[in-house]
Amino acid sequence: RFIACPRLARTVQQCLQRPGPGPQPALLEFAPGPGILTQTLLDAGIRVVALESNLAYLPKLQSLEKSLDGQLKVIYGDFFRLDPLVTGTLKPPAVCSEKLFETMGVAAVPWRADVPLRIFGIMPHTLERNRLWRLLFGLYECNSLYKYGRVELNLFISEREYMVLTAKPGQTWAYQALTVLTQIGCEIELLH
Repeated sequence: RFIACPRLARTVQQCLQRPGPGPQPALLEFAPGPGILTQTLLDAGIRVVALESNLAYLPKLQSLEKSLDGQLKVIYGDFFRLDPLVTGTLKPPAVCSEKLFETMGVAAVPWRADVPLRIFGIMPHTLERNRLWRLLFGLYECNSLYKYGRVELNLFISEREYMVLTAKPGQTWAYQALTVLTQIGCEIELLH
């Protein structure tokens, strides 16, 4: 569920870091776990917001947050319980995207503008397809994360779901509605 190998963390950091001068957009890392990738990203000068739902990892991340000067923000929340379809007060780890973006200091931008936020995380294998569908619905409805403009999703997903998302017409075992809608709305790129 999280990156534990420092070498892999460096590889991911290199894939996530934009080349050239200028500020990097904020990076939302969901389910960072023990924070090995988080520390690698911070060491590279990237501003990180860590959205962690496991209470066991929060103290270490919060301690790291206190030792830095605003480069890391730790929030107790679950990325996959973002904007649940309920009314009333949300119980943590459910999170409202408006409050999350306000806390992060990310303002809405037009879709023609640059990406205001990059997101990184590992998709849990349980309900993976449902979670991909939910992200896609949010994209086409321009709600939740997508109310703020284009969002760059950097996800570790299973090879099977990757094959579905990148299938070509004629690959009957993989070419589905999810394939077509994802390819129309997203630029899918294998980073590493």
